[in-house]
This record gives sequence, C-alpha cells and structure tokens, in this order.
Amino acid sequence: MKKLICVLLVLCAAVSLGACSLNEISVKYKPVEGGLAVTSYTDKTVITEFTVPDEVDGVPVVAIADFGLCNAESLVKITIGKNVREIGDWALTNNQHVTEYAVDPENEYFCAVDGVLFTKDMKTLCFYPSGRNIEFDKYGTALNTTEYAIPDGVEVIRSKAFYKCYYVDVTAFPDSITRIEEKAFHRASALTDFDVPANLAHIGKDAFAYDSLLTELTLPATIKEIGEYAFFNCTGMKKLTILAKEADVTLGNKWQPTEKGRISKNCEITFAE
Repeated sequence: MKKLICVLLVLCAAVSLGACSLNEISVKYKPVEGGLAVTSYTDKTVITEFTVPDEVDGVPVVAIADFGLCNAESLVKITIGKNVREIGDWALTNNQHVTEYAVDPENEYFCAVDGVLFTKDMKTLCFYPSGRNIEFDKYGTALNTTEYAIPDGVEVIRSKAFYKCYYVDVTAFPDSITRIEEKAFHRASALTDFDVPANLAHIGKDAFAYDSLLTELTLPATIKEIGEYAFFNCTGMKKLTILAKEADVTLGNKWQPTEKGRISKNCEITFAE
C-alpha cells in the first residue's frame, strides 16, 4: 500500500445478435486511508449501470475521489457500494444521462431517495442525477425539462450538487436549508425564481453562475456570506433584495449578477437599512 497501485477492471460485454466483443471498462483505484478510492472511470461500452465494488482484491473501496466517476456518457445508473464513506465534490459531475443514484442499504454514510444522493441523515443533498425524468432523442438531445422539490429537513446543498443539471427546475427549497455551497447550481440552466430559504446563511462561490432564467430573488436577514461570482452571468436578473444590512454580510469579489463579466446595470440590488 506504500506505492500507488492502479487496479484496472476489464469487462467483456455481449452485444447484439449474440456476438461478443472486448468492450472495455477501465476503473482505476489508489490507496487511501482505510482502503481504496476510485480515481477514474473510462467507458467504451454501451453498458448503462455501474456499481462501485465493496472490495477489490480483498481491500475495501471506501471513497470516490474527485473526477473518479465523471463524464460517463453511457451510464444511466450508478450504485454506491456499502463501504464508500467519502465522495469528492467533483466525483460524479457531468454524467448527463444518469437518471438514478442508488446506495447499498448497508452503507452507513449515504442513501438515495427517488434517485437523488444524500448523506445518511438526509441533512445534505450530495448529487442530483442530471438525466432524472429527462427524455433524450437518439442524438442525445434532451426533449424536456423536469421539476424537483428538495425534501424538508435538508440543511446543506453540497458543492456541485446540481452542477450542469441543465434540465431541472428546483421548485421548492425548504427553510431548513442554511448553506448552498460552491457551484451548487452552476449552469443549472432551467432554474427559475424560487422562494429562498428563510434560514439561509451561506451562498458559495459560483453557486448560481450562468443561471440566466433567474429574474428576482429575495435573500433573508439570516444571510451572512455571499461568495465570489455567486450570481456570475445571471443575465436575466432584474432585482436582488437582501434583507440583511450590507455591513453584516461578507461579500466575495464580483458576487453580484453580471453580464459578460461586468456588473449588471439592469439589476436593482438593495440591502436592509
């Protein structure tokens, strides 16, 4: 375990008419504390499901590193193994056709509800599957958008949770939410105006960047921090009302709505007096 060890799995999958060709799935791992972490996944097949194994050569798989299972074009379902306890912020990003995350019921750290990945206590929404309830044509073009209501009791929208979820409009944000982390809704292009949680305290860097359908939001008096570029290129934003005093809010560089990288002149921003 002292040296970096990459484990490659190569699977042979049957194709139509009973023929068999060498369709490669390459999964790489590296040693981490307590076991192995998935570090990359390369898929040259039409296989639609992948399960993170419980063990590889008797060593438990305990983590999915940043970019470990990203850009998987053919997958529609990813199942998290029972030993996985850590998942990197970038670990599951840009899987445009994934419709469902599932979790081994013996996993003590994560769970899935309606295909959405949460921490076991349901307090953190970790990853939303980009293709959930989306119909694609034969060229991979989405034919519709969908809506999603975040469950009551969720406190944190984790970094990259809805990253590049182009086709989902989140219609309900419960007041239990206190943190929306970095790039949580980055390029969530179908996101429209919503009732901001009454207890929200933190909006991370790039949290709503490129969400051009947002037009008017009111941030509660509980807001304490708005990260840099939080509303970058929100070109449709016309009004942003902040019910806290400006002096009480930590504001990152260019946190305001921008157009072409410049602070928007078309958006009215007000703080409490």
